[in-house]
Amino acid sequence: MRRAFIFYVVLIAVGICYGQQNPQYTQYLQNPFVINPALTGLEDYMDINAGFRNQWTGFEGAPRSYTISVNTPLMLLQGQLPGRYDRHRTGLGLFAYTDETGPISRSGFYGSFGYHLRMSDDWRVSFGTFIGATQFRFDESQAFLVQNPNDVLVRNFSNFQFDTSIGVYFYSDYLFGGLSVNQLLDREIPFDITNNILEPTGKINRNFNFLAGTRFKINKDSEIVPSVLIKYVDPAPLQWEIGGKYVYDNRFWAGASYRNEESIYALVGFRFWEKVLLSYSYDYILNELQAGQSGSHELILGYRLDFGNKPCRCPRYSF
Repeated sequence: MRRAFIFYVVLIAVGICYGQQNPQYTQYLQNPFVINPALTGLEDYMDINAGFRNQWTGFEGAPRSYTISVNTPLMLLQGQLPGRYDRHRTGLGLFAYTDETGPISRSGFYGSFGYHLRMSDDWRVSFGTFIGATQFRFDESQAFLVQNPNDVLVRNFSNFQFDTSIGVYFYSDYLFGGLSVNQLLDREIPFDITNNILEPTGKINRNFNFLAGTRFKINKDSEIVPSVLIKYVDPAPLQWEIGGKYVYDNRFWAGASYRNEESIYALVGFRFWEKVLLSYSYDYILNELQAGQSGSHELILGYRLDFGNKPCRCPRYSF
């Protein structure tokens, strides 16, 4: 039973490492910076966001994610306002997350850098990177053993890894698209219990994300933003999401999307007092995990700061 349980723990951990890996984000359009570092400093304001996601509500030990991020054009920190026709500019940012699944959790902390180059009056390209570290943890106090609850081979485990991501992003006023590679180094995680290295080891595989979309103006105050997100991590199947949102006066938005073989979801959000944003989404699960849980909830609170007197801190290139 002892070996069977150790194998079960390793199997869960390896499953997580080879499966979703990065936290799931339903509101990727609300804060796309967290999946692609090339968006660092994209807009002409400092963008601050905090997020919480409770996945598969009702399942004990189901994934929960916490994120906080900030990114800004470097010019703002130098007391200057970015201009629309600047030939190039740079951005800086910070991003941290914790993703918990029962006794297993992952945390990451990164600094980011982005370089934006104007190719024409309408088009720009940016390149970016996250550089930081991740921590993988197993907490024995959160584990429940059906048999042999005092098994001496079950111990707390923690592993730190240097981590980096890269991304590229093409954008204009009405079109955008980008590719990012997260966890670029493809590092292994040894599962060390009482000084014994268990095989097989886990692995932090590369995650590929492709995001694209456009913006359709309905009238002066209203627009529709359709988008698609394609994600891949070996050896998991390709996952894609397609949907869109309606935006009114950059103060209210609502939308819906479909995530293949997993869920449909809806979102709604508001902007208050010019600077503060609040957005909520709900995922309705369609696969075999539907029974016994009541869906997934995600909440994002944002703040936009430009150190100026602009009447509207609205996204021009992120959607």
